[in-house]
Amino acid sequence: MFSEPGIIYGMLCCWLFLSFSVRVEAQHIPFSNPSLEGRPGKGILPVSWHVVFGTPDTQPGVFEIKLVPAAGNSYVGMHSGKGFLEGIGQELPQPLQANVDYVLSLDLAYTPYYLYPACYGNLAIYGGNTPGDTAALLWSSGNFTHETWQRYDAVFHAAASYRYISLVAYPTAPCNKSQYGIALLLDNLSAIDRLVLPVLQAAVKPCSCGAVNDGSITLHVSGGVPPFQYRLDNGRWQPDSVFPGLAAGPHTAEIQDSHHFTAAVAAVIASPWKNCLVVMPTAFTPNHDGQNDVFRPKVYDAIHDYRLRVYDRWGKLIFMSQSPEVGWDGSFKGIPADVQAYVYVCTYTDSSQQPYLLKGSVMLLR
Repeated sequence: MFSEPGIIYGMLCCWLFLSFSVRVEAQHIPFSNPSLEGRPGKGILPVSWHVVFGTPDTQPGVFEIKLVPAAGNSYVGMHSGKGFLEGIGQELPQPLQANVDYVLSLDLAYTPYYLYPACYGNLAIYGGNTPGDTAALLWSSGNFTHETWQRYDAVFHAAASYRYISLVAYPTAPCNKSQYGIALLLDNLSAIDRLVLPVLQAAVKPCSCGAVNDGSITLHVSGGVPPFQYRLDNGRWQPDSVFPGLAAGPHTAEIQDSHHFTAAVAAVIASPWKNCLVVMPTAFTPNHDGQNDVFRPKVYDAIHDYRLRVYDRWGKLIFMSQSPEVGWDGSFKGIPADVQAYVYVCTYTDSSQQPYLLKGSVMLLR
């Protein structure tokens, strides 16, 4: 039978573990139907979305709106004015947590005519706990007049826990063209992600020698929201985190996550050996002391077509390798080889495309 202190201790440990797990969890809250796919029509909403205010429409085609969707085949159009609002909303699969920062990305565009002349667009995002609840203003786009899609990254703080998100065309200033002075188009919502800024680290491979551009930089990201884009020295963004074929010297690497947050790191590729060459050891001691245990060349060049063969004094092939990283450990068929001199033949092509043949002997010592 368990003692009472033991039960309490076990429950406390479990509670602490669960509390820690909740605190560090990186929330990723997807919308249902985030690209607002549905049958275009007046007063019709895409599936999974509900009306918060007014009669928002599924576009294109309604009121002569012809902008091509930012994603998928359709999007939502809304107009608002004094005493009249339009908005859409959705229940989240998991609620926003209190006192947590989030980021949501979406595409917005303005249209100067939406049944009535308009002056600008402005989107307000609200959090609440019932359909259509606008208890907390989480973010506002600010007034805009661009008539093509632009990506917005809405960063906001949830002061309380909210189960519903509402997206409302919200007027902030009077319009001298009509009483319905705000008109906007909305498309291509990302998931709502907990805001964890990315941190970037670089793993650097030095150049083999001064005349060779075979250094590389591999980038590693913590935090942020994938997928990531990578670039080096203000070059083009790419999905691959590895940059090979680099010259010695300083470099600046950057990443960008799916919400357009960036991080940068400086890295220096060294060239520890000025002259390009391959050096074969004259002896090695395979006694497993971590010092000179393996017979292999010291390579200060970008070589290829490499082949090493080792023979005993009677011409018997003892070892063969096609990679300079793979050397002879001083054994033959799993048995330690005798202490004696062995003959090697090494062939390779250097970075200048010149073939080389190295012959000599190496002494095995123990």
